[in-house]
Amino acid sequence: MYFHDEHHIDIVDSGFCSHAEQTVLLLKSYLEQHPSLKTRNLLNTHLHSDHCGGNSALQQQFSLTCFVPEAEFLPVNHWKQDELGFEELGQPCPVFKAQQSLFPGQSINIGNYHFEIHATPGHHAKSILLFEPGLKLLISADVLWEKGFGALFSGITDPFGFQEQRSSLELIKQLSPKIVFPGHGKPFMDVQTSLKNAFSRLDYFEANPHRNSQNVAQVLFKFMLMYEHQITLEQALIWFENTLIITKAAKHLSISSEELMSQTIQSLEKAGVIRKKDTMIVDLF
Repeated sequence: MYFHDEHHIDIVDSGFCSHAEQTVLLLKSYLEQHPSLKTRNLLNTHLHSDHCGGNSALQQQFSLTCFVPEAEFLPVNHWKQDELGFEELGQPCPVFKAQQSLFPGQSINIGNYHFEIHATPGHHAKSILLFEPGLKLLISADVLWEKGFGALFSGITDPFGFQEQRSSLELIKQLSPKIVFPGHGKPFMDVQTSLKNAFSRLDYFEANPHRNSQNVAQVLFKFMLMYEHQITLEQALIWFENTLIITKAAKHLSISSEELMSQTIQSLEKAGVIRKKDTMIVDLF
């Protein structure tokens, strides 16, 4: 997302690394259309690789001060893989540096607007959202989408994960935004319906935590296929056996990683988003 005043442009989140070249070209094109603008800040709502995977490429091409949630500042600048979680989720992310922190409870200027910073654990333990109270505009990251929210990894790794997601949704309800810019999908204005659907989905997962574990496996495997395009069954099994959050999901379900792989492939194939052909698994989108 781009926000700018008369002189500077700020970017919120940077997409995934496999799209980094496109991300750079899109920003260059925007700047060519607005020659008075200079790049200023790059802000990350949370450090999942589909939100910060383009950071490195943007930093190499433009003059940008990178802001990350305060709790991620030291792990980023020392690149502590065990704390950042990219390997745990089986996702690549090029190394980047942060220069400033986003502190929940404080505010920050983004473009021509003044945004409040709020902590929103659930999908990501250290995630934040950004709220502009004058416009009642919310940048919700993955805590709320038009239809749902991001996969609840914390439902597997944190005994309070479901409660944290509920608290984050309650915060959005309290803020009462008029328009939401989600981490995925188009902006939307029927926030009450989206919140109602999100609470319903959360109720379902909280009552059926095994379903949440299965959903996490499906989301991450599909995500991996989106950048690999196709892999062999042998490669898939290696991924299931070596991705920490997936092994935790299998343990939570009391099945082997191989059994979880078979269930995941079957579910995604039934949904029409992947295809299994002989010993190959192919992404369809």
